[in-house]
Amino acid sequence: MEFAYTLYVEGMCDCGRPKFECRNDANAGLYEAADVTCHAQAAVEERTGQKDFKPDPGQRFYATEIDDELITRRTFE
Repeated sequence: MEFAYTLYVEGMCDCGRPKFECRNDANAGLYEAADVTCHAQAAVEERTGQKDFKPDPGQRFYATEIDDELITRRTFE
């Protein structure tokens, strides 16, 4: 199983698509740039981007939900 995962990871481009697809010259011009906003990451960047921000050694920041009931989630039916 570990070997299969290694093959999978090594076959993926940094863009998140398979290398054989996105690096194939036959697919040149078939993509366009898009953007999305990760609101969880935006909250972390807002906190860590403050002018006088200095984390303690080893301190890491991650997003956490303010109120789980307010989060819009995808429903599977």
